[in-house]
Amino acid sequence: MSAAISKKLWFGHLYLGVALALPLLIIAASGIVLSFYDDLRFASPPYRLATPAYQPRDAVTLAESVRRRFPHHRLEVLFLPTAPEHSARARLTGPEPLLVFIHPGTAAILAIRNGADQDGLDWLRELHRGSVLGLPGKIAASMTGLGTLLLWLMGLRLGFRRQGKAKRRRAKRFPELMAIHRQAGLLLGGPVAVLALLGALLNFAGPLMQWLDPPPAIAEPASARQILPLPRLIDAAIEGYRNAPLERIYFPADASQPWRFRFLDGSWGFVNGQNGTLLKLKTPFSHWTLLLYPLHSGKLPGIKGHWLPVFCGIALLFLLGSGVHRGWRIVKPRSRQTSLCRSNSIQSIAHVSE
Repeated sequence: MSAAISKKLWFGHLYLGVALALPLLIIAASGIVLSFYDDLRFASPPYRLATPAYQPRDAVTLAESVRRRFPHHRLEVLFLPTAPEHSARARLTGPEPLLVFIHPGTAAILAIRNGADQDGLDWLRELHRGSVLGLPGKIAASMTGLGTLLLWLMGLRLGFRRQGKAKRRRAKRFPELMAIHRQAGLLLGGPVAVLALLGALLNFAGPLMQWLDPPPAIAEPASARQILPLPRLIDAAIEGYRNAPLERIYFPADASQPWRFRFLDGSWGFVNGQNGTLLKLKTPFSHWTLLLYPLHSGKLPGIKGHWLPVFCGIALLFLLGSGVHRGWRIVKPRSRQTSLCRSNSIQSIAHVSE
């Protein structure tokens, strides 16, 4: 690679990093916090119970308790407790959207919130995805993830070239910030770029799944009176997949849509409400689109996997800070030198004209 191309690549790496610095700072900082989403979400009531319920009621009892309390609303999603200290939740649609918290041991209603209201943790998640600015924000966040991959590829090319020169002249003093930046980019830039690429795809996971792995549809819907009882539908879903406990139930708006059952490991079961047959089973390994969230969140490696995005987020913050700092120290003297040359040229022209 010639010196001219290397120079252009270096400045391209610098200017692209400066352009992406602010959105990457927001995404990395919010992503570090969201890595502990479950711990933060279930840290206080009404999400967390004062006394753990070690013998929770079944999903049918919880659903019936909500329906009796809110007869003019339609039960849309029922979130089952995933730990003894977690409350159950129900999302309802109707005159106004509601989020209802249910005690899993007694089926009593603990709290009611407006389903359209967001707390700080929900807002932080939308900020991380760019959804606070709507569709343009999500596109910008995904493009930032793709830009991170481009940054790493450019830095990788520059790093190997600089590393070859460094072998010929070993420095005896402690390495400078730029050397640490280069080594950190070579070692950690790959995982950071992969995590960013997964996040860029995850932002549009819904349309991707609808296009590449669409859910099943019921060809000839029957009337709502022909829907099987909820216990039989739950049994059909559990019989079809026993590798993980049931986490939530999605109630269809009409008979033309299948019942959706989500399991704790991210698998999905689609059940025909008319005859109780399992239409389709989607596991995290049945299609690559279902792997996006487990990989991006670190939940796939195991119970301590959330530390992987935390480590990558901290590495990204260091790379951003060190890169912008070093680039500013290089560009600032050049800008001063250019301004000085311009002023000298103006003075020379004025002197000649006199």
